[in-house]
Amino acid sequence: MTKIKSEGRCHYCQQTVAKSSISRHLEGHLGKLEQEPGKSAWHLRVEAGAYYLQLLMDGNAPLKKLDAFLRDIWLECCGHMSEFTIGGAWSGQKIGMTQKAADVFHEGIKLNYVYDFGTSTELEIKAIRAHAISVKGGIQLLSRNEPLEIYCHTCKKQPATQICTVHWAEGEDCMFCDDCTEKHEEACEDAADYALMPIVNSPRMGECGYEGGAIDVERDGVFKV
Repeated sequence: MTKIKSEGRCHYCQQTVAKSSISRHLEGHLGKLEQEPGKSAWHLRVEAGAYYLQLLMDGNAPLKKLDAFLRDIWLECCGHMSEFTIGGAWSGQKIGMTQKAADVFHEGIKLNYVYDFGTSTELEIKAIRAHAISVKGGIQLLSRNEPLEIYCHTCKKQPATQICTVHWAEGEDCMFCDDCTEKHEEACEDAADYALMPIVNSPRMGECGYEGGAIDVERDGVFKV
């Protein structure tokens, strides 16, 4: 299976950078912006497979601020519970939502985050480095992967726009372009009834009732050919 390319634009210079290099690239910009002694902002990498976010979080902001941001850009569907842990997503030590970023993060530390304890979505959050920069609103988006190049599993030529969650759960071909979706609906009663969901730029795709975020919506959909 061909590995899906993951890359995104830098907030500062608009250059498109590979996922493997974006943290280092952003550090180059952030190092030049440190002009506010007494301020502390954490450069964070959030990822789940090919999906990633690069964030700058005010050290005085609580984890509930990060929780709300992750929900709004990637996760929120039905108001499920969530938690941060260290040492493992399910077996690690739970970290309270009121804890401030400055009290939790240190360089290189990795946190686990789970949204929804039924149809769960798991993320890993790594603290890259602290910078003497103020952050308006508490959290700033520095980069996000562009919509992944997911092609229709049937024609293999057009971008997939819909996912059949019944086939998704069974590990079968399940992503279809608009034309092939119509053909699939004729063959799959579940698809025509309830099982179709939109392709979205999120690790929550295909789970529960998730249909997209409320932040950075222009990059929340399907890639363009």
